Amino acid sequence: MKDQPVSGHLTTIFIAPPIVVLTLVFLFISLLTRQVQMAVLILMVLGLMMLTKFWSRHGFSKMEFEYEPDKTRVFPGERIRVEILTQNNKVLPVWICAEVADDGSGLVFENRSPETGFLLWFQEMRFVFDLMAVKRGCFNMGRVHITVSDLFRFFPRERVKKDATDIIVFPKIFPVRSFSLPEHGFFGVPGARSPVSDPVYILGTRDYQSFTPVRHIHWKASARQAKLKEKVCEPSVQEKILIVVDVDLFFSHGAGEDFERMLEAVASMAVYFENRGYAVGFMTNAVIKGDKPGFIPLGCNVETLSRILETLARMEMRPQKRLAKVFARHISVLWGINCIFGSHSMDSSMLEMKKFYAAKRIPVKYFVSKMRDMGEDTERRMPGAVQPVESIFL
Repeated sequence: MKDQPVSGHLTTIFIAPPIVVLTLVFLFISLLTRQVQMAVLILMVLGLMMLTKFWSRHGFSKMEFEYEPDKTRVFPGERIRVEILTQNNKVLPVWICAEVADDGSGLVFENRSPETGFLLWFQEMRFVFDLMAVKRGCFNMGRVHITVSDLFRFFPRERVKKDATDIIVFPKIFPVRSFSLPEHGFFGVPGARSPVSDPVYILGTRDYQSFTPVRHIHWKASARQAKLKEKVCEPSVQEKILIVVDVDLFFSHGAGEDFERMLEAVASMAVYFENRGYAVGFMTNAVIKGDKPGFIPLGCNVETLSRILETLARMEMRPQKRLAKVFARHISVLWGINCIFGSHSMDSSMLEMKKFYAAKRIPVKYFVSKMRDMGEDTERRMPGAVQPVESIFL
């Protein structure tokens, strides 16, 4: 963005248009009456004004600015340090002021006062600002204001740039109660001792072994490295958990606080299951900021957990499509799983999903924000199957 004069700035009265006109009138009178000393003084003032204006107009010339946060993934309450590096690659010294303005959403700058200093020729200076994450979401760092002027600060000019870096603030993590889930095993052998490798859950690649079936060759990796590579798959495990969040009822009830509490519960459960070695996945029908997918395939690694937490941070309380459509699209890879279903409350549409889960032989645990909003028919047909989300936390 191009620099522009700072509006409303008045350091000295000599830069005000009426004073400039009056000064020119006095210059004319002094020349007319041959008042040499007054004429020289007025010319010196006007010369200084012209010099400083030229100085400020070229203040941003050959200057470089770099600014970035020290981290882009945080939890609420954590601090982010933003460092602005300014470099003056010319002989002309300048006065500089750096200021960062937050957007007033989930990120707040602790030191809002601007940082100032003088940059001499071929010198650099660093400004540091501390940013506090106050709530879950995906936010931009804010607007960076850089003001440069002559050393007298008569004609300051500024540049304003809105940083496009996404700052991801994860939901809060709380301790959760342990609860049992139905187990799914193959040949009665759990985990890494299973003779069956699951082709859906790829851990990595390695050099191709002659006894490995050709269908396990990773062709893209082989082409990149100019040698045959095979997929290393995670053995079939007993515990595969898909966490599902339906935002339809949160949106229709306008339940923002309940929505945030549900996401905290989901994040806490995802961390809990990952620490216990479970394969965890996530699915939602919510709008994901940044056009990210609402389905995270099951996996038992830190990368999958990080993707789930980031998806939770990017979620908006608006439905993108019906949850049944999302399920139908990915059902081919959702075999042998347990499902944890979260919603604002239960209604007749949830009974249809219950039939869907039953037809696919998927055991489900239901957690809702409002138990009292359940209809009598729903409570009669799902006795004891629905629990309040607060029961998850210790």
